[in-house]
Amino acid sequence: MTTFIGVAGFLIAEIVQLAASGTSGFADHSLLNALTWLAGVNSLVVGCGHLLFPDPVAESIGWGKGSPFQWEVGLAGVSMGVLGILAGSGFDRQFQLAAVIAFAVFYLGAAVGHVKEMVVERNFAPGNAGFIFWYDLAAPVLVIVLYAVT
Repeated sequence: MTTFIGVAGFLIAEIVQLAASGTSGFADHSLLNALTWLAGVNSLVVGCGHLLFPDPVAESIGWGKGSPFQWEVGLAGVSMGVLGILAGSGFDRQFQLAAVIAFAVFYLGAAVGHVKEMVVERNFAPGNAGFIFWYDLAAPVLVIVLYAVT
């Protein structure tokens, strides 16, 4: 359920943006909000979950405890989080593109992994086939679209 932190932050930032500035520059600000919250904060929180609570996270995914993959996935998530937060804080367009690409490759790749687990292993654990699966599809697509329209 930690993924909701990024979604909640993004939605609150969008509401604040609309209240403060209306629709003026909305897509540009939405991209920054999405990079900060969906790619940044969310990835940081999820990455820390893999690092600090590897066994419960593995169980929620439907995987065995004690796997060293948790450390690597956690570090990748933390790296993605830092990249997203920096990209959303005013770095130039090329830096934002790098963050968009990294986020999309990692999360869409994870979505493919979830599908493989569902099809091959019949793994429908909440951490594999639940909200996180849909997030892994929708969040990077939204970030790509926002980058493309700004």
